[in-house]
Amino acid sequence: MPSMSVHFSDGLLDRRRRRRIGDIVVTIACLAWIALSGWAFFGDVPDEITDNHTSKAMQDRMKACEGSFQKRYECKQRLLLDGERWGFAVAVNRIMLICAPPITAWIVWSAIKRRGE
Repeated sequence: MPSMSVHFSDGLLDRRRRRRIGDIVVTIACLAWIALSGWAFFGDVPDEITDNHTSKAMQDRMKACEGSFQKRYECKQRLLLDGERWGFAVAVNRIMLICAPPITAWIVWSAIKRRGE
């Protein structure tokens, strides 16, 4: 009967076991990053990102638009579109900050595994 090793380092001598442990570690690290950063970035969304024409802050900014009806309309449209674009850019930036590190970690880990073959 083969002796059973109680030392963790003895199990790392097997290449397949090392890869499997690496896969598990990278997966846990990536999932933890996604969970924690997702909560940090989207748990507290600033009001400026979700502003629309009914929000008090946007109403206050729209009151500053002066001139003829057409000029006021163009001013308000510009404020709304700028707010939507800014909110979209912030959301995309946050999504990239959440997704890029795990994707990079998997690419690097895959390259390390291929290099070891």
